[in-house]
Amino acid sequence: MVLAKRVALLGFDCAIPDRLEALIGEGILPNFARFKKEGSYMAEGYNLPTVTPPSWATIATGAFPRTHGVEDYYYYVKGRSLDHKSTVQGFGSRIVQAETIWDRWDRAGRKCLLVNYPMSWPASMRNGVTLMGQGMSPAELRFMEPGNAHREYLAAESVLSTEIFAQGQRIVFDKARSWLNLPRGGDFVEFSAKVVFRESVWPLEDQIWHGLAWASGGGGIDRFALGPSKDYAQAFLTLGVGEWSGPVEASFTVREDGRVEKGVFRAKLLELSADADSFRLYVSGISGRTGFIDPPEAAQAIDFSRVITANDIGLVSLLGGAIDPGTVIELARFHSEWLANAALGLLSANPDWDLFYMHAHNIDWFYHAFLADMDSQDTAVRERARDLEREIYRIEDGLLGQLLSRFGPDDLVVICSDHGATPMGPIFNTAEALKAKGLCSYEKRKSENYWDIYEESEGFDYVLDVSRSQAVPQKYMFVYVNLDGFPGGIVRPEDYEVTRDRIIDALLDYRHPETGERPVLLAVRKEDARVFGMGGVQSGDVVYVLKPEYMAEHGYGLPTGRHGCGSLRNILLFRGPNIRRDYVYPRPRWLADIVPTICAATGGPVPADAEGAIIYQIFEDFGQD
Repeated sequence: MVLAKRVALLGFDCAIPDRLEALIGEGILPNFARFKKEGSYMAEGYNLPTVTPPSWATIATGAFPRTHGVEDYYYYVKGRSLDHKSTVQGFGSRIVQAETIWDRWDRAGRKCLLVNYPMSWPASMRNGVTLMGQGMSPAELRFMEPGNAHREYLAAESVLSTEIFAQGQRIVFDKARSWLNLPRGGDFVEFSAKVVFRESVWPLEDQIWHGLAWASGGGGIDRFALGPSKDYAQAFLTLGVGEWSGPVEASFTVREDGRVEKGVFRAKLLELSADADSFRLYVSGISGRTGFIDPPEAAQAIDFSRVITANDIGLVSLLGGAIDPGTVIELARFHSEWLANAALGLLSANPDWDLFYMHAHNIDWFYHAFLADMDSQDTAVRERARDLEREIYRIEDGLLGQLLSRFGPDDLVVICSDHGATPMGPIFNTAEALKAKGLCSYEKRKSENYWDIYEESEGFDYVLDVSRSQAVPQKYMFVYVNLDGFPGGIVRPEDYEVTRDRIIDALLDYRHPETGERPVLLAVRKEDARVFGMGGVQSGDVVYVLKPEYMAEHGYGLPTGRHGCGSLRNILLFRGPNIRRDYVYPRPRWLADIVPTICAATGGPVPADAEGAIIYQIFEDFGQD
């Protein structure tokens, strides 16, 4: 059997087989189409739950969640209350209990390169390079952060506007005074704003930025400049409405020790009225260049001066009304450019690499915002969303093309997604089903906080009273028995099994008030969940699954689920030496099968805890000389 010399795994988070196939059929994804023609393709690689951290941990280890210990998007920290508000996001290498393929290969002296792979940071390799991997976007940290909070290197996006936005700062123009080197024009007005850099890993000193707007011709005010001083010659940028700045490189001071970090941002002028009474400037996150690469000297291989990470492609600003969908697509393009720049820089600087793992999150972010619109009964809304989907996949197809140019015929290349998504349907409030049977107590909540609103959209629109609850729901598929011994625990050990039975009955008996139907497909004891890869130490006492039409995009249902234009299945493609060409594998597999198949195709060492099986059928002549 001919073995591949190296392997590259390219992860496209939430890519849906049905959607990918439809867009390939339209002829707009030449790189995905060519790859599919040149290799083997399958559309069902199961893993539960259908969320980011458990799936990418499985793809990294070849082990099921019950073994690698990442069983949810959220992670329960021992000693804390069982309330979901006390959990943290389950990202990063610290919680992975199974050996990863890169750690195994590193021990064997092979060089591994990891770019934005969710479960890889902090790094532990001696020979390889790790570029972040403790979140969904490069240069961000999510582990130990509650809800959907995160911290960035260097700072998150912001908005300067005459309106009030949650992530912005309100400004008011006044007559311009004391400016140097004014441009040609008239009716000059100005503002000075103290800019606070939010969600920074290293808190940064505030800065005063100065805005200048003027009439460049015979009409009203139509041009805007932003800079660190009242000197137009030093302006960061000059824009008209609808224009993006180029990459702006600036210096930022870390509050704790006074050191200066270089960062890059871009800005788009979204609104500027002729009298400057209405103004809105979107400022991307500040993208740094240190702190998120191990070893640090590997950063020298990457030119960070012309790219921005565009974390979450502006979804927070979109949902807050600060930016429009077209701007989201532009940010997705910037994000993809950052990834390509980083990946190609590391590949070029490390020609002796053996394994390359990379993850891109654009598609997942897009579906969270627009998948429901793709099934809208309003033709205009539906077609706009589907046009946006085309643009997102085109961007990722371009990224794929750039990466494939660096891989040769002797390399095994794997393309995969971790899960799919379905349009949001009627939301199932687990606590409501439990409360109806006297198992938990809560009060309804209504909040203006963005992250609270996001949680409310997934059914967590309440404040739980743990001290009066025998059962405690946690995202995404768990209910815990609130045993004596946990903070606020009230159930005696001898009542554990009876309480579990009551929880299962409550879930299965519940009928949704909007539909009159049962939203829960199955509910089992944690030890029974081991048959589908769950039921480990991070599992709840009861594991339940919803029907796909009662979910919020993904996370709550079986990977077989279909609803509307979406599906929870994932894509999985292999191309390389001895891999069958233009072959569609007809049966389901597990994401745990990826690592064993990679190791078989390359002759590489198998991670100690791998449980998956080799996908023999995609090989031309497995086991033959």
